Amino acid sequence: MKKILIIEDDAKIATALAIRLEAAGYLACTAPNGFEGLKLALDNRPDLILMDIWMPVGIGFSVAQRLRTLGLKEVPVIFITASKLGGLRKTARKLGAAAFFEKPYDSEQLLAAVAHTLEGGHAASQKEDSGEFETDRSAKSKLSPARERVTFGV
Repeated sequence: MKKILIIEDDAKIATALAIRLEAAGYLACTAPNGFEGLKLALDNRPDLILMDIWMPVGIGFSVAQRLRTLGLKEVPVIFITASKLGGLRKTARKLGAAAFFEKPYDSEQLLAAVAHTLEGGHAASQKEDSGEFETDRSAKSKLSPARERVTFGV
């Protein structure tokens, strides 16, 4: 069973994500801030991390950088944020994010990104001119047949 670490300071969102992921067959654990998330990541070696960007005790981007220096650079990260600040997608991409979602997000799109990333794919690639993240062709099969293209965080 694949392990997913959720680093999210909003307890309701963290719980909802954990329930949704467990219903999809994953083992989920949560951390309320970046510091606790780092400890759990080191202790449990998750297969994937879903991480908020703006949290007390550790901004998500800083936590992702720290994970790299602690020997967890192979663990993919999907960033989730409510922030509308410019440049966040670009920063996430520079850090090697598998995907980037703005709250509120479509849970089916998030699950598709999680599944594809865990299968060894890179869930999203960024379109340089638009700032959007778009699933690659192999990820499309994970989505409903009606969807030709899915954008994350738009």
